[in-house]
Amino acid sequence: MGPLVYAFWRSRKGTRADYIFNSGRTGLLATVAGIICGNIGIGTFVALVLFSAASPVIGLSLALAYGSGLMMCALVAPGVHRLSQKYGVRGLIDLIVVTHKVRHPILIWVPVAFVFLLRASVQLIALAVILTAVLPIPPLAAVVLATFVAGAYTAIGGYRVATETDIPQAVVILVGIAILGMWNMEAPSRELVFFDLGPYRFPILIGIWLFIPASAVLAVDNWQRMATAREPSVARRAFLLGAPICLAGYLIIVWLGLHSMPGGDVMQILHTSVPQTWIWLVDLMLIAVVMSTMDTFVMPLMAGLERTELSLGRLQLIVAALFTLLGLSAALFADVLNSIISAFSSLAVFLPVVWASVRGRRVSAPAAIVSLNVGIAVTVLLTTVDLNSAALVGCLLSWLLYEAVSRFAPGQSLAARKVAGRNARA
Repeated sequence: MGPLVYAFWRSRKGTRADYIFNSGRTGLLATVAGIICGNIGIGTFVALVLFSAASPVIGLSLALAYGSGLMMCALVAPGVHRLSQKYGVRGLIDLIVVTHKVRHPILIWVPVAFVFLLRASVQLIALAVILTAVLPIPPLAAVVLATFVAGAYTAIGGYRVATETDIPQAVVILVGIAILGMWNMEAPSRELVFFDLGPYRFPILIGIWLFIPASAVLAVDNWQRMATAREPSVARRAFLLGAPICLAGYLIIVWLGLHSMPGGDVMQILHTSVPQTWIWLVDLMLIAVVMSTMDTFVMPLMAGLERTELSLGRLQLIVAALFTLLGLSAALFADVLNSIISAFSSLAVFLPVVWASVRGRRVSAPAAIVSLNVGIAVTVLLTTVDLNSAALVGCLLSWLLYEAVSRFAPGQSLAARKVAGRNARA
């Protein structure tokens, strides 16, 4: 209830700009905390523990690849901040819409939102599982309660409250991971073959090292942190501080996975990793992990509403409705690991569109729409057939589609648009 009470208190004098993007004044501490909370989610625990248990080389590769992706964020953060200021946008979706001059932003919003709402649904499922273990309630009631707990304070306080509550939540997460690490310092008892891929094949390693680093930059929550930091230097320093902290957490989670048997239940693995008296802290850490990730996934998807004239009350209703939709989808999902893989594999599809937006050359609205929608649909379907190569095939397909459609339906470069605009004004 703490975040909910805080959201009521902070929202009394808040503005639309505070609600949508914290008025672009997020400081160093809040940005670092947001990086920790947004990049150590329940999907992180599930993926690293289960992949490490099945194949040590895959688990370690995931940790190192995503850690290097956060360092890439530090390199590009000042450029992203300046790019956002240049076009007057706060989020990745808005940048694509503005640079490609997409007339109907919903055609860009839907495929991008699908990927991150899929990840957010996984968080809700995990929170419902935790609540079921702690409280004597049925699974459906747990999903409803999880939706309310995670969605209420975000819908009321928006991005401003989400960034401010990240600070105590980050402390809880780091303390919990440190406790897990201290109680599992001994070497794994089972025999490990480091380069054994287990049930997976070599293409999955290629996909991890090619696309997981880029996925950190392409994540809408990390992009918004870079764009809404108080200064470009604040964004860079925050990622330089947050990246090694997250990487240390990833390596501890990988170590826990090496102590586990393949195919185990992640929550049970975490509970058995500490003495009985510390289980409450593990549950508290997992609740903080879920809640802190949920708000940072959902609010960046709302950044485009800054250009509307909707009142603050209507914005709050839209966010509440989105969380309700998440609750309904969470009740339908079953395979958490495959949902995580689908979401991360689909991020590779963003590359050609974002690359064109950043370069400002050969931008084409039809190409962006076709590349994103078809690429994500095919990638998600491929993860049900062969998750080893889904990211590779999806990225290649999206590049080919973007190049092909942009040739048949080319758009003006951003430089040409500026010249045309000056001529029109003259």
